Amino acid sequence: MSRVDRAPTFVLHRRAWRDTSLILEMFCIDHGRLAAVGRGARAPRSKMFGLTEPFRQLDASWSRRGELATLTGLEPAGAALRLRGRGLLCGLYANELLLRLLPREAPEPEVFDAYRQLLPQLAEVKLQAPALRAFELVLLDAVGVLPDFGSCAGSGEPVRAGMRYRVEPGTGVHICPPGRRGMDGELLLALAARQPLPAAALPEVRALMRELIEHQLDGRALSTPALLRDYPT
Repeated sequence: MSRVDRAPTFVLHRRAWRDTSLILEMFCIDHGRLAAVGRGARAPRSKMFGLTEPFRQLDASWSRRGELATLTGLEPAGAALRLRGRGLLCGLYANELLLRLLPREAPEPEVFDAYRQLLPQLAEVKLQAPALRAFELVLLDAVGVLPDFGSCAGSGEPVRAGMRYRVEPGTGVHICPPGRRGMDGELLLALAARQPLPAAALPEVRALMRELIEHQLDGRALSTPALLRDYPT
């Protein structure tokens, strides 16, 4: 049996189990994504009661024998973040990305930090889109499917501002054929350097991120993008 004490953790998803317990999908800075049972966590007298909401950093302790861990303690490591409206849907989208793209038990401290920085920005409407795009870039890079936006696939020729390019999931950046709209090299270079993006470019980058994510999911649709699309702004 292994034991872990006070690991920085976020709850990504939870579901009821038996009468008063929960099955939790957790994201931990040093242990990656893992599943754990919180025995009696739904009982009002439990020390875990009310601490399993998403978007709140916790210090989690557990013991483990086999695939499913058993929580032995949960402590708040920060104030609860109450996301509402579109901000809540953005947070659920980020959680769904982590659940669908990250393998189990693969520590990703950079993704954990990016997620931790993302959450408070989702409370402000004007920050939601740029914050999500930045988070998607870190996540896709961590799972090894982010193209090299600074050079052309195959030739290695540097991407140049003022030229048009197309990005193919699985292969990378290619010079755009005549008559095709493509993306400006300046935008690709900004993505490569993780620079702040102009507001006018965010819809184009959103479409690109969606294409890359859908390719990685291999036809398995996400649930939250449809909710975000239909939610009034």
